[in-house]
Amino acid sequence: MAMTNRRLPGCVLSVDPLITFSKRAPALGVGLGLIGHRLDLAKAGPSFNILTLAWTHEGDGQAKRLKQELDAFAETAPLARFIVLANTETEHQTLHRHGIESVVGNILCLADTERFRIVAPASDASRYDAVYVAGFQPFKRHALACDITSLLLLYWPPGPIEAISMRQTLPHATFGNHAMQDGVFSWLEGEVYCQQLGRASVGLCLSAEEGPMRASIEYMLCGLPVVTTPARGGRIEMLSGPHLSVVPPDPKAIAAAVAEVAEAKPDPFQIRSTILDRIGKERQALLHGVNQWLANHVAPLLDDGMLEQMVRNGVWRARPEAEIFEGIIGR
Repeated sequence: MAMTNRRLPGCVLSVDPLITFSKRAPALGVGLGLIGHRLDLAKAGPSFNILTLAWTHEGDGQAKRLKQELDAFAETAPLARFIVLANTETEHQTLHRHGIESVVGNILCLADTERFRIVAPASDASRYDAVYVAGFQPFKRHALACDITSLLLLYWPPGPIEAISMRQTLPHATFGNHAMQDGVFSWLEGEVYCQQLGRASVGLCLSAEEGPMRASIEYMLCGLPVVTTPARGGRIEMLSGPHLSVVPPDPKAIAAAVAEVAEAKPDPFQIRSTILDRIGKERQALLHGVNQWLANHVAPLLDDGMLEQMVRNGVWRARPEAEIFEGIIGR
């Protein structure tokens, strides 16, 4: 199969046998991850495919659709094996009920702890009570932040209609990605991104349902406590503890919680230390669960180096297809 420059999320952990780690993302055309995109490899021999979920499968509808796709794929590539990393125990039980092999392994534990760290903002930078890192999609429920008077928004490039609508919804907010270059959108990555988070006292999570929400773990790794609404997807399960406040989806309740947490001024280094400890434990549990599955199939086990590869080149970094599959053409 000819290689393309298409960018996909995931990585190859082993060539022989083929072991892949990738994300179920139907919107990107990879509903069954990397191996679903490369049927030629799936048909060429045994493969073991670790699949994460970009959207919650705690409900029966999503799980049923996934099972149907797995069954259809098995008819064409019967040697392809899948294990799904469930972000919550509820998700794990739902998948199990539909006959899908899974282990509890919250994808947030594979966040890059070196990339996301505490970076002090410039001494003359404006400070904010809260920051919300989220695209301008309706399910992110930005309007719930309307009573927070000091608010920083960070986001992906919005369309013109989305941008106008959001400025009408939150006219008092600072649109951080546009403020960096006098109204021109700019990507904020690495140290610059962490520094922007450091300008706020609290990180916001306002959706009712999505995946675990990558920004939620980035907040804590950068030393921010989190205020969240109740949600399905996995963020509450991963972040639960002294630095997470779960409040009703009401603007006044959210603003009050932000003010209370900001006033308390929790130690950012303690927040980071606490979540690092949780990440370490969750990574070992994930590795143990996946290796039990591999052992049941008499396949090689993952080691710490492969776990590190899952962090560095995993499902939150899209890379060219040719780079991902380098060295296994013609398998």
